[in-house]
Amino acid sequence: MGSYSIKQLELVSGIKAHTIRMWEKRFGLFLPNRTNTNIRRYNDLDVQLILNITLLNRNGYKISKIARRSSKEISELILQLSSQTESSERNNIEPLILSMFSFDQPGFKNYLDKHIDERGLEKTFEEIAIPLLYRIGILWQTGTINSAHEHFVTSIIKNTIIAHTELLKEPKSKAPLFLYFLPESEFHEIGLLFYAYAGKKLGFRTLYLGQSTPTDSVIQAAKKIKPKVVFTSVSSNLSNINLEDFFKDLQKDTPNCLLFVTGYIANQNKNSIPKEVNIISNFEIFCNIIKTLKLK
Repeated sequence: MGSYSIKQLELVSGIKAHTIRMWEKRFGLFLPNRTNTNIRRYNDLDVQLILNITLLNRNGYKISKIARRSSKEISELILQLSSQTESSERNNIEPLILSMFSFDQPGFKNYLDKHIDERGLEKTFEEIAIPLLYRIGILWQTGTINSAHEHFVTSIIKNTIIAHTELLKEPKSKAPLFLYFLPESEFHEIGLLFYAYAGKKLGFRTLYLGQSTPTDSVIQAAKKIKPKVVFTSVSSNLSNINLEDFFKDLQKDTPNCLLFVTGYIANQNKNSIPKEVNIISNFEIFCNIIKTLKLK
């Protein structure tokens, strides 16, 4: 069973540490163990409880009333809430985090599929998947979860996007071609997979080269297949890319291609990217740029 600090509990739930201490003291919601130096340590059940309490509290339940309920009653309330379709964006993340902690693959997939059926993949990706991945990144960075949890979530989301991409109608043979790749040492591909899905849904042919692709190989492929758009993503500092030099080299060697980029690092460093490169931060911007460039 895991062991978590109060700061980690705050990061998991979004509830401030001083509020957790108050709930603990006033309502007896938590009974953490203590280290030899009197530092609070929480377990997996505490993580589940704080997430459930957070979800109930955001849906109008007062802490004083939640505290009077048993763990079973709290779980029943959560099940009732999860069956409601009118839940807020913030609430949609908590059940997925609970499934992640217990490695409940069927539960995670069923919940994700439900929202895709109701909202479509585009809205589910931006309103649920992106906030979830952001939260998971914070939890991983602070040691609250390990790489197995992260891989569990990203694997399901990746496979879901790929499955939906394969279900799309094949574009016309003369439709413009989009070439997708991740730069060397870049392995975070969920965003790029989504925009490969989006490109195909909009009627473009797509070719996906995948993770950590050498630039020379991309250029050779581009010269042979002559894509209209070369689309990449930079999300991790580990790729150690000089964005300005990277895109200038691509521009020089693929002069007849439009360049697109997405990803956290790219969007945080827009001033380092040549103005000719189209920076994509969401699906709406992607569609608007497609319309503006008259690619359709």
